[in-house]
Amino acid sequence: MIVKSRLRWVGHVHRMDDHRLPKIVMYSELSSGYRERGAPRKRYKDSIKRTLSACDIDVQGWSDLATDRSAWRCRIQEATTKFEEERITAANNKRLRRDNPTQTPTPHPCRHCSRICRARIGLISHERACHQTWTETGSEDVFFIKRCSRKKFASIYHGGWSDA
Repeated sequence: MIVKSRLRWVGHVHRMDDHRLPKIVMYSELSSGYRERGAPRKRYKDSIKRTLSACDIDVQGWSDLATDRSAWRCRIQEATTKFEEERITAANNKRLRRDNPTQTPTPHPCRHCSRICRARIGLISHERACHQTWTETGSEDVFFIKRCSRKKFASIYHGGWSDA
C-alpha cells in the first residue's frame, strides 16, 4: 500500500509543471555546501529508485511511462500486486525455514573421552579442558580419575571411600 502510494505520488509530481515546488524539490540537487563525514544521507530520489527496481519498473524509463496517467496507473497496479505476492511468498518461506529446521543437530563427540556435546562451541571448550588434563597425566586411568566425581572414584577403586 505504501509502495503503491509512493509510486502514484511520483507519477503525479512528474506530470506537474516545472515551476511547482514539489517537482523542483524532487529533481533538485545541492549546488553549494559540503558533505558531512560518513555515509551520505539517503534522498527521497534514492528511495524511489529502490522502490522502482523492487517493482520491476525500469529506473531509466519510468518518466516516459509516468507521462501517460492511465498507463502509469495500470503499470503501478500490476507491479505492486506482483511485489506483494513475492513479498508474502518470501516471508512464508522464511517462516517455514525458521519453524521447521531441515537439519537435525549432529552430536559432537570428544576425541579423548567420547563425551557427546550438543553444540560445537561446547565441544571446543570441553576439549580444551579435557585435552589439558589428558596431556598432563598421559595415562587414561589418571584422566578418568580427574574427570569423575569422588563418589564414583571411591565406588570403582576403593569400594566405599568416606570423607571422615
